[in-house]
Amino acid sequence: MSLSMNTYNRAATLLLGFFLMSCAGLMGPNVKPGIALFEEGKYAASLSHYETIIADGKANGKVYRLAYESAFKAGKRVTAGKYYKAAIKAGFDADSLNSLATNLWYDRAISTMGGNNWAEGKKAAVQIAELADGSNKDKFCSHILAGKKKFDRGAHKGLWDAISDYSKAANYDVNSGLPYFLMGQARYKNNRTDYDAALEDYYESIRIEPKGAFSAQAKIDIKKIEAVKKKMNAFWGK
Repeated sequence: MSLSMNTYNRAATLLLGFFLMSCAGLMGPNVKPGIALFEEGKYAASLSHYETIIADGKANGKVYRLAYESAFKAGKRVTAGKYYKAAIKAGFDADSLNSLATNLWYDRAISTMGGNNWAEGKKAAVQIAELADGSNKDKFCSHILAGKKKFDRGAHKGLWDAISDYSKAANYDVNSGLPYFLMGQARYKNNRTDYDAALEDYYESIRIEPKGAFSAQAKIDIKKIEAVKKKMNAFWGK
């Protein structure tokens, strides 16, 4: 016996509803708003979106991974650590998450060191060593911190050794201007009449990374050194 058109339509609508519900389940929770907020730099708002999903009991490994990154960038690193563990537990790829964490901590290490916040830079370096011991990022941070320690002591030989450490660090990250900024500082501290060598490093740091965390200070130092150089050249008639 054939079905009436109304019965057929009701059955088709019901099947379509089941199909759409099934697709929604396969696609998982909607993370697009959180991703959009993250890309706009609204990390706290992005995290809030993911935490709503988590609170509703709909989170999967991807949601926890995204929540981890948003929390980290929002400065909530204790919360980030919680979601890092949750992502692993939920089955998110451990190697991929480790790589993400290493990159996040490395970015923080460079920004804090470049901003003269060495206490936080050291903390970030410790995390990198735990996540990626012996990697280029780990070696970069190790050489930078070794050089900084010698720079702070201020001895003549120590300053040359600091420059050597910074130079080695530069080999592990050609995209970072931080080693050259620090070399410029060390050269000028070691010999305040060797303007050109210090300025060369300062200018190189800005060329490599014009928007680096150190760039504002580099420009201040350059202006100061060039003023002293001009004054002394005028005094000596050069």
